[in-house]
Amino acid sequence: MNSKKIGIITWFTGPNYGTNLQAIALQYYLRKQGYEVNIINYEVPYLRQTKTIKKLIRKVIYQPKELVKKYALKLVYQPKNWIVKYALNKYRNEIEERDNKLTVAIQKNCVLTSKVRNLNELINICNSYDLLICGSDQIWNPNWYNRFYFADYDEITTRRIAYAPSMGVNAISDTVIPDIKRSISKFDYVSVRENKAADLLEACTGRRPTVVVDPTFLLSKEEWECIFELEKTEDQDYILAFFLNDEYNHLKATRKFAKRNSCRLILIPYKGMTYLQSADICADAGLEDMLRLIKNAKYVVTDSFHITVFSIIFNKQFFTFQRFKDDAFTSQNVRVINLLELTGLEGRLIPFRSKNIVDIDNIIYSECMIKLDNEIKNSKKYLKTAVEQSNEN
Repeated sequence: MNSKKIGIITWFTGPNYGTNLQAIALQYYLRKQGYEVNIINYEVPYLRQTKTIKKLIRKVIYQPKELVKKYALKLVYQPKNWIVKYALNKYRNEIEERDNKLTVAIQKNCVLTSKVRNLNELINICNSYDLLICGSDQIWNPNWYNRFYFADYDEITTRRIAYAPSMGVNAISDTVIPDIKRSISKFDYVSVRENKAADLLEACTGRRPTVVVDPTFLLSKEEWECIFELEKTEDQDYILAFFLNDEYNHLKATRKFAKRNSCRLILIPYKGMTYLQSADICADAGLEDMLRLIKNAKYVVTDSFHITVFSIIFNKQFFTFQRFKDDAFTSQNVRVINLLELTGLEGRLIPFRSKNIVDIDNIIYSECMIKLDNEIKNSKKYLKTAVEQSNEN
């Protein structure tokens, strides 16, 4: 066992499958290298309500016409909201079971610190480690910048590195650049998950981060199968669908694709209208269920970055819809675009609001994995160097 103690700052709670899987992956990999590793058990206070009130006041003063239009549209779509509420109520037991499964999976596969209740406790816990690692997931998205995700407090003296945090955007607002510049300056080593994030940080800090793979790629297919005891099933004649967005065109295109291929459609719902599709609804799916369904599917259709990642890990035929309309500050399409460019699978990307999934040649994984395997190797090398040299300084 290596004597170095590492604390990880990342997301690890909530009903998001990718968030939970990336948290498990980084800690699992580091512990396998012999380090003593904990995830810092702290959640940033929820400030959305305060921000919403301030935003509403600004709109009343400066954009009254736009505000009237917004609430007029809400009245138009109110029937849909009622239908969604009905669906969520219908599946409330399954949703509760799903959330419980995700919580149990984190408890089983991650080692957390004691619950951090205030800033003083956070500082003390962070200073008890030899090294802090910030990442992965969108903890560095500038639209919800928080200094916790950079361990950016003067009282914290522990050295820190970053492994694969995502910014998820194409541009950074001028108002947050000074904060990011200050926070980044305290790191010994900085890496990010996307080339675009490296460009953005280089522009505002003068320092170009290393681009590395998502931590879920640090584990092999066999390791994931071992962690969750995944077995191959006989029934593989189905299409698995999972959408973080409930865009109507994407859902309809997926149903048509399943019918055209004479496949059963299994859908893991997440938001709104995804609960009301004509499909086999698996609303109680935990991490093990999700990975098992990906592993044994004939096709996977999604708009999720991490479901795309695991489709690649398990060598599945898949299609990924763009989840957002392109917008510099809010679109997160750059994450999945970067991933598909890395693997040479750009043809699997379907534009936002497309109405059809066009049949294309199957993926030949022996070809597309060559570059990815090299990136995984380089990412492991970066992580080893960053951990060992930071602790020696």
